[in-house]
Amino acid sequence: MRLAAAFESGRSAEAEMPDWSRRRFIGNSLTLGVTAVAAGAIGRTLLTLRDREAASVEMPPAPVETAPPLPVGARLDVAGITPLVVPNSDFYRIDTQLFTPRLNATDWRLTVTGMVDKPQTFTYAQLLAMPLYEEYITIQCVSNEVGGDLVGNALWRGARLRDMLDMAGIQPGATQIVGRSFDGWTAG
Repeated sequence: MRLAAAFESGRSAEAEMPDWSRRRFIGNSLTLGVTAVAAGAIGRTLLTLRDREAASVEMPPAPVETAPPLPVGARLDVAGITPLVVPNSDFYRIDTQLFTPRLNATDWRLTVTGMVDKPQTFTYAQLLAMPLYEEYITIQCVSNEVGGDLVGNALWRGARLRDMLDMAGIQPGATQIVGRSFDGWTAG
């Protein structure tokens, strides 16, 4: 319809170019730049607040049983092998989200359901109140290739899964534990 109207009126059917004067271009560029800086500052502030909240989580108390000491003279500096305790900054991560999730410890829950006699729900505070144990544990991603770096060893502290499963009363025939994260991602 527009094309027909343009021909009837004798005008060109070509689109007219906007009037981009130098002053208008600079003004629009400055507006865009100020908006980007403001959005970045707001985003950084929100991330800082989120990180402060995560840093305020209560750390686990002393364990009732600590990991055994390393044998005297144990040689742990073997070339090509990660250290006995991999620093947190070097521990492998598998991300399933665009951003690292930050969960509120007050609202967080661990639920044990399925083939159990008594389904259980534990708060973070309840887990901290349970007997805590320390143990050197190696964790490896199921996708790790032989010789790959998706494996790490650390000194872990926490309530024993065995104790939580005993409280729930695992039924005969149960053969697998499936972990499900807050966003529905599963492992097991």
